[in-house]
Amino acid sequence: MVHLPADVAGARARELSVLTGALVRAAERGVPRLPSALDVPLAEVLGSLSYLAAPRARAAVRENLRIAAPERADAGTIRRVFVEQARNYLEIMRIPTFDAARLLANVDQRGWEHFADAHAKGKGVIVASAHLGPVSLVGQLFIARGYETVLPVETGRSEFQRAVNRRRAAMGLQLVTSDAPLAIVRALRAGKVFGLLADRAVTGVGERVPLFGREALLPSVHVALALRTGVPLIPAFSGREGGRLTASFEPELELVPTGDRAADVRMGMLRWAAVLERYVRRAPEQWTVFEPLWGAPDAQAPK
Repeated sequence: MVHLPADVAGARARELSVLTGALVRAAERGVPRLPSALDVPLAEVLGSLSYLAAPRARAAVRENLRIAAPERADAGTIRRVFVEQARNYLEIMRIPTFDAARLLANVDQRGWEHFADAHAKGKGVIVASAHLGPVSLVGQLFIARGYETVLPVETGRSEFQRAVNRRRAAMGLQLVTSDAPLAIVRALRAGKVFGLLADRAVTGVGERVPLFGREALLPSVHVALALRTGVPLIPAFSGREGGRLTASFEPELELVPTGDRAADVRMGMLRWAAVLERYVRRAPEQWTVFEPLWGAPDAQAPK
């Protein structure tokens, strides 16, 4: 292996960063100007290229599907996951072009009454979702319906992630860093909606619970926060069905404080995992998790 001098390696890293930044900014400006009809064929190309270029991510998706949907853990479905994610990102870039009426007209809302009943309690609402379907776009429907909504995000460490966060916030979504718990509590006290994705423990902190018959580490902050504050917790998931976007709202997750915090959180997590499993099973090709949820996969790409 050839090792470059530190100054040369640093210069090349800076050049790559500048190039990446330029490409991201071009995408921010260019994608909204393209006809939306191009999103599907463009996603096929970009997703397929990503599939070919990312052996570790391919292996992770394969291992996740082998557990969640073994009958569909084939190369075609694995590639489909990458295509779905490419389409999701293209739609994120279009968020500033959507107004409330257009967005609501494009999303079939199922079980909205569960969210409405929870919000009527006047305590705010915790909405737990997953990396399933076009969640960033569909999640904007809270803003479209007039609900102030807060979303925790990781600090943008790349130009691409910063661009994604800018687009997410374009319709009024309030972004807070995931390490700012006081901001989240204040938002709930103000009656706002707090949304989060609860199918991947990014920080490595959570609860190990059975998921598709095997223990997986899932984040538990949504359950712990709901138990601590008394704020209702609503599971909600996005999807694509027959050319339409969908938003499905489940009844409030049953959480019963007994005084044993650890046991209460675990019981809530078991209930959350059962709901999550049901939705992932419906559309595993739309579950865009590119890290191994149940353990490290082989580094080799699937054949």
